[in-house]
Amino acid sequence: NVSLGQAGAKFINDTAEHTGSFVAITMLEDTIFATLTPFDATNGIGVGSYNGNSMSGETIPQGVTIYGRWSTVDLASGLVIAYNG
Repeated sequence: NVSLGQAGAKFINDTAEHTGSFVAITMLEDTIFATLTPFDATNGIGVGSYNGNSMSGETIPQGVTIYGRWSTVDLASGLVIAYNG
C-alpha cells in the first residue's frame, strides 16, 4: 500500500527543496514547479530523452493529482500535498 501513498504525506507551501520518495502530488492551488526530480533519472517524468519535456515552469491546475515517483519537489509557486511512498 506504500505505492498508494499510505506512508503519509507532506504539505508543501514554500519554495524550499523537499526531498524524499513521493508517489503522488495533489495541487491544492494552481502550482508551478521550480524542480520536480524523478526518483529514477533514467526513466521518469522530466527526462526529455525518455518521455517528453520537463514540467518545470508549467502551471498545473488546482485539483490535479500526478502519479509517479519523485525524489525532489521544489515549488516556484503554489500549494501541494506530496504523498510518501
